[in-house]
Amino acid sequence: MAELFKDGRPIQLAISDWEIGVPSLTSRNNGKARWIRGSTSPLDQKGSTGWLADLYGGVQSGWNDYARINIPINEKPITWLQSVLWSYYMTEAESFGINMVIFIHDPTDFDKRAEMTQQADIGTLEKGAGWNAHELDVTTDQFYFYGENTTGTDLTSAAPNYYGLDDFQGDALFKDWTIYRITFDNGWQTANNEFKSAYVADIKINGQIVPLGPLSGKHRKTVKTSQTMLATAKTTDEVIAHHTSSGVDWDFDFGGTGYITKAWLANSADITPRLRLYLFSRPPTGMLNDEGANTNPVTADLPYFLGVIDFPAMSQQGTGDAFALATPNTTGYLPLEFDAPTIYGVLVQRDATATFTNTALTISLTADMEDN
Repeated sequence: MAELFKDGRPIQLAISDWEIGVPSLTSRNNGKARWIRGSTSPLDQKGSTGWLADLYGGVQSGWNDYARINIPINEKPITWLQSVLWSYYMTEAESFGINMVIFIHDPTDFDKRAEMTQQADIGTLEKGAGWNAHELDVTTDQFYFYGENTTGTDLTSAAPNYYGLDDFQGDALFKDWTIYRITFDNGWQTANNEFKSAYVADIKINGQIVPLGPLSGKHRKTVKTSQTMLATAKTTDEVIAHHTSSGVDWDFDFGGTGYITKAWLANSADITPRLRLYLFSRPPTGMLNDEGANTNPVTADLPYFLGVIDFPAMSQQGTGDAFALATPNTTGYLPLEFDAPTIYGVLVQRDATATFTNTALTISLTADMEDN
């Protein structure tokens, strides 16, 4: 049992064994949040579980676009929180870092609550490209708050009224409130800036590592890759790539194993060929050059051959790009199992003659990933 005081009288709180709950992800509007495997450098360098939270803040408009990690806290007194550390990899330098928000309420009246938001552009919160880390200083004036029914506090709500965590812990009102959630956010800005993906790898609260990763046993992931096409005619059984003498395979870094359940490809040309994507668990050694006669899969690559995805004929609507979509409901060999974190493709024309435009051809694969 934990003891707090309200109006001079003790409040008894039934506290079970757990203090810090299992994290989950959420997002709003242009933001997107998902779990990913840190399977390649630099994302494999940190994190206790190998999972990272990919927080894509998105294009910021009207202070309502964000991606977030939610961590439940089991009604711990605000004075319980003494130390927080977290690390994150930013795709590029941003004006905001990954900031913390502490949610508190009156444990006897849930109509009374507040959220304490760390100033995301404070100078001490790292926000450069690459790896960043932050160690919370409870005395630094960096939190502002909004709330409901907060009469009795000695603090003033809303930015630019900033306080240290210690100020809330000693406040006449908030010192008796409890923490029910802590979040780590990317976003909440405006001015049309795009907040690229930031990958949170480590969170430690009061000396306890918070294990990161999905709950369900499966999660969904989409990987896209593009090559700029040559504006030349391709015919039946020819490889489609970006170059006639130094072609490369199409790489899809899923960071784990699973089943491909959806695939699409698109190019701006008005064309109608049927295409086939050969997939391997290591780089194939057959023909990779544009307009070269397909030789895949060669005998030496058969131990690593995963199968193919057959796309229906590409089509165009109005002035949109030509595209083709393969799902389990089409004749395309989906779902397709793969057992390697990165898979490698060779795209081949199945029939007809088609001239792509000198623009990107994009292939997108969506997979149900296994959490193992």
